[in-house]
Amino acid sequence: MTDYPMRHIASNPSQDGLAGMIPDITFTRRDKDNLQMQILQPWGLVNEQGEDRLYPAVLFVQGSGWTFPQVYFEIPQLAQLARKGYVVATTTHRSLKDGHRAPAFLEDVKTAIRFLRAQADTLHIDPERIGIWGTSSGANAALLVGLTADDPKYKTAEWAEESDAVSFVVDCFGPADTVHMVQLFQTAVAKGKDALEQLSAQERETQTKALASLRTDMQNFVGLPDGSIDMDLVREMSPLERIEIDKTYPPVLILHGDQDELVAYDQSLRLYKAFKDHGTEAEMITVDGGKHEDGFWSQEVLEAIWEFIARHS
Repeated sequence: MTDYPMRHIASNPSQDGLAGMIPDITFTRRDKDNLQMQILQPWGLVNEQGEDRLYPAVLFVQGSGWTFPQVYFEIPQLAQLARKGYVVATTTHRSLKDGHRAPAFLEDVKTAIRFLRAQADTLHIDPERIGIWGTSSGANAALLVGLTADDPKYKTAEWAEESDAVSFVVDCFGPADTVHMVQLFQTAVAKGKDALEQLSAQERETQTKALASLRTDMQNFVGLPDGSIDMDLVREMSPLERIEIDKTYPPVLILHGDQDELVAYDQSLRLYKAFKDHGTEAEMITVDGGKHEDGFWSQEVLEAIWEFIARHS
């Protein structure tokens, strides 16, 4: 008698563990600089009774040095989170390269949060369970969102009736002390100018262009009309400067590689201590040997982030 072995797998009517993508969703319209997000959703948008299912949501902000984020960079990782039962949006914001001075990037990220709430029914989002996660400059934005919930100073006219408050913040190697970063930048520019005379003509030309580009970026981001740096604005964009004794903040997870060459590990360590001293629920993970993006990521790091998000969603 011939044997015909066959494997059986149970059906998955709830479509758990699966996700899809809605590309290029415009969340803010202007004469220039329309901004879009990419949205990942679980497949199971209705239950077996045909009722809409609502999921917690996470807004992700990719690091970009406050220029225009590359929204596709982390989508393979973000898809893991969507398959676990989250709506995940990865957003753009205006760029300092286009002359958009701070806090334009923060206004845009907050607008994205309000858009998600305004479209919660359509996108199958529970509006009471929205958190934010960012990397590098995107983490700076995420921290500032958590520290300035519903501050009218950063609220644009779009979706103004909605809140931009979040349930949690995940900060991966974000600049927490922009005052110190600007001071380092100014020192580097001064040293670079002093070193030009020691270079060959070709090297001097290359270095001069690089220094000019750095100065232009800094001027575009936090500059004053007279060419100086607006240190009040720099402090305003510095999470370490924004923690206030009489305010309550959402839980924060901070992750940083101790070999980060762009954003000093000490910035996150000081921020973690400041949150703990304030009484905010804060956790910190050090990635031993991790640099800035390079060598930082692993499945273990992602699972730690998933676990934190699950506890606070």
